[in-house]
Amino acid sequence: WKVFAKDNGKYVGNRLDAIQFMRTMNFIGSSQMKNYTMEADVMTDGNRRLMSNVGLVNQRYLFVMAANNRVLEVTSNYERVNHSVPFEASPNTWYRLKTRVDPDRTGPGGSLRAKLWDRSQPEPDKWTLDVHLPKIHTQGAPGVFAFSPQAVRRVFIDNVSIVANE
Repeated sequence: WKVFAKDNGKYVGNRLDAIQFMRTMNFIGSSQMKNYTMEADVMTDGNRRLMSNVGLVNQRYLFVMAANNRVLEVTSNYERVNHSVPFEASPNTWYRLKTRVDPDRTGPGGSLRAKLWDRSQPEPDKWTLDVHLPKIHTQGAPGVFAFSPQAVRRVFIDNVSIVANE
């Protein structure tokens, strides 16, 4: 990651100076963290045909705006959890990504939830992605993620927040 000046501000962006940096994931905090909401502003540069993926890690689940695929997805060990919903991302547009992992009151199950919206608009009431699983990860460190195919299009992240759920 590197700090960049862009649009009269400073933002964190992924490094593209070497091919080994085309995919990066960094964790913030302890692996024992649980029951938190994680939010950040996210953006991919590019054009209509070539954009990158940017996302957040919440309790071992990866929530990603997969811009080229035109989806918001959640994964964890691809063969175990892989759900997506359509989302038409545009390059060079700031979005707000909000994620939660909500355990059921009884039992090992719970819901994986994410909202993704243009940050210039108000937060939507409904979750963009809402998946219920019979068994969920109960803890895990928050983190940030970027994937820039062929190390061509950068992603940017700003205003990261991690707040304990009530």
